[in-house]
Amino acid sequence: MINKNTPKKMTRAEQKELTRHKVIDATLEIIAKEGLSGVTMAKVAATSGFSKGTGNFHFQSKKQLLRETLRTLQREFDLTWKTALSKAGPSPVHQLRALIHTMLQPPIANPDRISAWLAFWGESPARTAYIEISGAAYREWQALIEKLLKQIASDNSNLHGMNVRTIAFSLTAMMTGCWLESLLSPEIFKLKDGNQACHAYLASFFPEFKPFINDT
Repeated sequence: MINKNTPKKMTRAEQKELTRHKVIDATLEIIAKEGLSGVTMAKVAATSGFSKGTGNFHFQSKKQLLRETLRTLQREFDLTWKTALSKAGPSPVHQLRALIHTMLQPPIANPDRISAWLAFWGESPARTAYIEISGAAYREWQALIEKLLKQIASDNSNLHGMNVRTIAFSLTAMMTGCWLESLLSPEIFKLKDGNQACHAYLASFFPEFKPFINDT
């Protein structure tokens, strides 16, 4: 008789995928503490609890490991914001509120994830990989913000001499700036404050964003 409470045995493919995720999580932890230059296969093995041979089996080199780590970050980012967008309903105001909220909370705004994004943006060789792997996805994200703002703009909007594209780029810059502040001054700056600041910024152009009650 089969015990229904017995955990299902993972397939080899599932075990392989779980191992890859653990190795990448260990890589993110090291990046957060030591930057990209601090990542070595030996450190990843020690942090993940696997042997160095296991890491080398899944990732033949540090370069490949870092690229796969970036791809994982990008997939997680894309899935999270697209899921939030699909749940927000048809209103562009609600959609944009949902995107801002999603950007400024875990899993996207997780300290290890934020540290990794900043590392890939800031170090020249890694920036090349970022443009190759994430460039198109970033342009899609940026275009969506601009599209929503164009839908929100009306005769009641006061753009203060700016255009919608500039406002969109400034908004995304605010959100990533909030990431940085949350790392540099965690005891002072909270991501929920960044959420409110982004809404206050938008409210200066679009009346639809007033009032905003910070309930995060």
